[in-house]
Amino acid sequence: MHPSFTLKRVGTGIGIGVLCASAGILGVVPAASASALPARPAPHSGKTAVVVKIAKSRGGFKNVLTNTVRVGATLYTAKSCTGGCLSAWPPLLMPKGKTVPSGPKGLTGLGTVKLGKHLQVTYKKHRLYTFSGDSGSSVSGNGVAGFTVIHNV
Repeated sequence: MHPSFTLKRVGTGIGIGVLCASAGILGVVPAASASALPARPAPHSGKTAVVVKIAKSRGGFKNVLTNTVRVGATLYTAKSCTGGCLSAWPPLLMPKGKTVPSGPKGLTGLGTVKLGKHLQVTYKKHRLYTFSGDSGSSVSGNGVAGFTVIHNV
């Protein structure tokens, strides 16, 4: 089954050195790890939170999935991210007490999976991450360590 959104890798990527980031600020859960996809959906109790939006254009990509937590940070996906990977690629987590992710009107495919004691947001069963090396509306994480920008949503 092929997803209806497009994942695109640009360039050859860059190596990731030591990235100094505060786990608390970025929402990283050090003791947790994300397993390979596909992930089992977590149960929903109906407490909704808007966690994603769509940027019309960003870094040459159209209709890019972004989050509402880190001021519109670009969202990425990859097959797996565990351990130290999570410090460079903070997972998009649901706000405390909320269990159902939502986005702009008409956007479907959002869900969650358990990540330790938290719920990680998914799009069409792909776990969502931000890149600690991004700033503003950049897409500099595209192609790094197998991560791709989610666009054409």
